[in-house]
Amino acid sequence: MKIKLINLLFFSYITFSAQTFTHSLSITAKQDGMQALSISPELKSIANTVFNDVRIYDINRTEIPYFLVNESFNYSSVKFKEYEVIDKEVGKGRFTNLTITNPQKKSIQNIVLCTANSDAVKFCNIVGSDDKKQWFSVSDHILLYNLYDEKLVNAYRTLGFPPVNYKFIKIEINDLGTLPLNILKAGYFEGAISAGRINLVEPVIFDYTTNLEKKTSSAIVKFLDKTIINRITFKVKSPNFYKRQAKIIVERSRIVKHQEQYYKETVLDFELNSSENNSFDLSAFREKEFKIEISNEDNPPLVFEKVEFGQLQTYLVADFKKGAKYFLFAGNKKLNQPVYDIDNFKNHITQFVPTLEVSELKQMPVITSEPISVKPKKIWEKPWFMWVCIALASFLLFLFSLRILKDMKK
Repeated sequence: MKIKLINLLFFSYITFSAQTFTHSLSITAKQDGMQALSISPELKSIANTVFNDVRIYDINRTEIPYFLVNESFNYSSVKFKEYEVIDKEVGKGRFTNLTITNPQKKSIQNIVLCTANSDAVKFCNIVGSDDKKQWFSVSDHILLYNLYDEKLVNAYRTLGFPPVNYKFIKIEINDLGTLPLNILKAGYFEGAISAGRINLVEPVIFDYTTNLEKKTSSAIVKFLDKTIINRITFKVKSPNFYKRQAKIIVERSRIVKHQEQYYKETVLDFELNSSENNSFDLSAFREKEFKIEISNEDNPPLVFEKVEFGQLQTYLVADFKKGAKYFLFAGNKKLNQPVYDIDNFKNHITQFVPTLEVSELKQMPVITSEPISVKPKKIWEKPWFMWVCIALASFLLFLFSLRILKDMKK
């Protein structure tokens, strides 16, 4: 009850202050030090692209400095730090086993594999142990796919799992009925919490139609708010062989001679090909609505199994205290970009930064200031009535004075 009262008072202070936010969530820190908050797609849509409208406060209303860590699809091999591999079994039995050591028992929540390019699809399990004798399950049936880089001969892919601190972590890749993968090394990227982690975002409308006269198919895609899209993946059901030109079109507006004009802008040209994986990356793309147009020529339209829209994970990292209560507020468009000292140390962050527990993002109540109703003044309370009375009294006094002067002469 006491905590709820404190939260209520704190929220009231922030809401009625000059800084008006639209959404909020509470944060609980389980340990001291630098910790990361995974930004949900919902919060990412509400906040500005550079998060200048987001602030964190503690229970004493003190602003907490933070910085952002944005995942990337492409990482430099220079920043790749290898784990020590103490056991590697390839092609022996139904599994490829790779065991790494974590001698300091740090919290680990992902492992990046560097593999020779392959378009195979595999499943793997993660198990952990402190003595290499008794093993415990961490995560089962992790899907490994797109294990190739179109520009390089090897690829980096992330295996994500719940945070653990086992001294030994084993990766078991199922090779049943298939040849093993060529795993070159395992490790993590310095300066990254994960590596290319993607969150899927669902549009509220995906309307796919075909125009036989124009020989085109098009999909109208709509989201609730302006949403960042970093990757679009097309999974085609039929036909088996296809090669189609496609583009993403966004409607824009501009002012010409004091009048608003609308026009269409093509933000990406691409090719859908049955020989490719049909995943396309976008940069700085944040829209609420856009159109995907496909040229069919004289071919039947493509039938999609699904179209996926992916968003790279973003983390908010700050220095928290164990057991303390914090609040994140977002949506104040009047704020400027904060300048924090902690931003100078973002390159020192590794995947060992633990993640935080947060509450559900909630919309804050809209505060409306009702105009104060002023009672209309009566006629004798108005200033002009007083001046009229003074002028009338002065005029009567003047007439009375003239009357007295005339009587005195007589």
